[in-house]
Amino acid sequence: MTSTPNMDKIEEAIAKLASSHLILTKKLNDLINRVVNLENTANPTPSPSSSSATPTPQIQPVTPHRLKLNVPRFDDSDPSGWVFKITQFFEFHSTPEAKRLTIASFYMDGPALAWFQWTTCNHQLSTWFGFLQAIEARFAQSPYEDPTKLFFKLTQKGTVKEYLTQFEALANRITRLSPASLLSCFISGLEPDVRREFQVLQSLTLVHAAGLARLQEEKILEH
Repeated sequence: MTSTPNMDKIEEAIAKLASSHLILTKKLNDLINRVVNLENTANPTPSPSSSSATPTPQIQPVTPHRLKLNVPRFDDSDPSGWVFKITQFFEFHSTPEAKRLTIASFYMDGPALAWFQWTTCNHQLSTWFGFLQAIEARFAQSPYEDPTKLFFKLTQKGTVKEYLTQFEALANRITRLSPASLLSCFISGLEPDVRREFQVLQSLTLVHAAGLARLQEEKILEH
């Protein structure tokens, strides 16, 4: 069968089209390979050895801020108050009892320091509890001075503030009185002009009574 001129032209056109398609496919594949190579160069995949060598950042635990407090100093005044404060200080910082005596020695002055030096040199103190007992025995009020008797005899001689200071100092040495008894003793020891205000006002607490007493005193002084 002989081909016609038209068939020859069609076959020639198909052959050219197929050749052009192959060329375009090859170029497209080359372009894709170049893009992949560029991406690998920009973002290299770490090898197992290199990834294991890179240290993992450690997250440090957040610790709460510790309030800084000054150790109270002691000369020889108010031993009960100092014992209370120094005990609260050590409890707040969870200080071991074995270290408390040494730390406390750095914060003693005057007669208290001289006493501590003497007792230490003579091996009179060895435990924290023994030290607290020795402080009370050496510097506290005389055991023959009955704080309860002084408390019930206490009356206001100066200002309400001065009377309240004396009242609180004695009340701290007495533990068996009820809040109602403390309130009654406080009011009965006030000056008559100040105490008269409580005949019409009913105070529920000692704190409330102390505030009212100071207000009444100021009112009297203004006239």
